[in-house]
Amino acid sequence: MKAKRRYRIAIEDESRLREMASVSVSPAMLWIGGATAVALLIAFTATIIMATPIRTLMPGYLKKDERTEAKKGLLRIDSIRDAYRINEIYLSNIMTVLDTDRTPTDSLLKVTTPNELPPDSLLPASPREIEFITRMKDREQYNVGILAPLAADQLRIYPIAAGATIAEHSASNIKPRILTPKGTPVCAAAEGRVLAIQNPAPEGGSAIVIQHDSGFASRYSHLGTPTVAPGAHVDGGSVIALGASGGAVGPGFIFAEMWYDGNPVEPGRYLGLTNDQ
Repeated sequence: MKAKRRYRIAIEDESRLREMASVSVSPAMLWIGGATAVALLIAFTATIIMATPIRTLMPGYLKKDERTEAKKGLLRIDSIRDAYRINEIYLSNIMTVLDTDRTPTDSLLKVTTPNELPPDSLLPASPREIEFITRMKDREQYNVGILAPLAADQLRIYPIAAGATIAEHSASNIKPRILTPKGTPVCAAAEGRVLAIQNPAPEGGSAIVIQHDSGFASRYSHLGTPTVAPGAHVDGGSVIALGASGGAVGPGFIFAEMWYDGNPVEPGRYLGLTNDQ
């Protein structure tokens, strides 16, 4: 029977001619030991590289300042792209207005919000988030009358029309009728962003919806020609429509609505209008 090959490793003291230690291993154990040593060396080296600043010396690794500059460059590219889209929309509207062969339409409808997010870019609400929102709505649904005035203290309210008065019979309504002098333009009650424009609106004329800070939103209807576009930022007291529908030939009226966190509130409590006697 052929003897198995083995390797013997010994440590000898030549000065005393004696063997200090020895070990006998087979070729398979020698390969396993070598592979284990190489694996441990690779793991040790990787740990040192990942846990120490040595990794910054590796080719292709961005330093902190270089990574910051790269992020700034990407933000600049996004800003340039948004500016290009805005200019493209502006030029498209100019070409539409200058086209004498086109069918007459309202050019404001051609304007789109350049930073509008696609529907699939937002993650859906988790079941726990939906449950929490539902529970909070049930808990706070009767507290609007207390919370809304406190939140309104953070808004600066402006007159929505010079000389406007609220009809006495609708002072406590959630959609009161507001009387305006002939030809008086309609203004935004507070700073915000235009969410939508309805033209025509169910009440007649046009309607404008504005989102304000502190959870407030407002809607003005029975307006004349709008002077703002969807997505536009408006300051409090800035003109949003030329006047009430039909207000150019006589005293007109508009409707005003307000919401706080999605719940309707009485505009008469916030707009500071006097009653029409």
